[in-house]
Amino acid sequence: MTVARGVGSVLLSALGIFIVVLTVVVVAGVLGSDAPVKPIILKSIELRSADDSLTKANLISDLDDMVAQADNQDIKDQWDRMMGCLATNCPDEAYLDMVLVTVAAYENELPESALLINIIAAGKYWNDPEHLLDFSRALSIANDQVDELESKQARKQWQAIIDCNGTCQEKNTLFFELIQTIIS
Repeated sequence: MTVARGVGSVLLSALGIFIVVLTVVVVAGVLGSDAPVKPIILKSIELRSADDSLTKANLISDLDDMVAQADNQDIKDQWDRMMGCLATNCPDEAYLDMVLVTVAAYENELPESALLINIIAAGKYWNDPEHLLDFSRALSIANDQVDELESKQARKQWQAIIDCNGTCQEKNTLFFELIQTIIS
């Protein structure tokens, strides 16, 4: 009889733990965002290099829908800033900021967020003496993070960025290609 009570107590405890774990998983799933984080990043980069009006129009329409779906004020504000230059030609900084704001807004949902933030910071602060310490930290940390990646393509792209040393004409393109590789 004592053994039966002991087994019953263990089973009830195990059932209780199972219910708690199940509840946590369900709550996390409900509270998790359905924001199209990676598509926003990828479409933003694609928009940067869009040449013809129809492609650009489709990307702008798609991004506008995704920004609305993300329902995040920081992303919406950055998108609104970009709308001012999209009719002509946005600088690379605007696209990089769109990626950065999106990554920062969903940092907990994007496993690559720390790496992307460091890569973007290194790109933004390269050759900027006022942000030497921020640049140095971001570059050092990003270098360690890229070394840990399994993607040979990402490591090769990072090496091209390092070799460029912030001075080559394709510097920004190299950063955007690396971000695409990491996100994809």
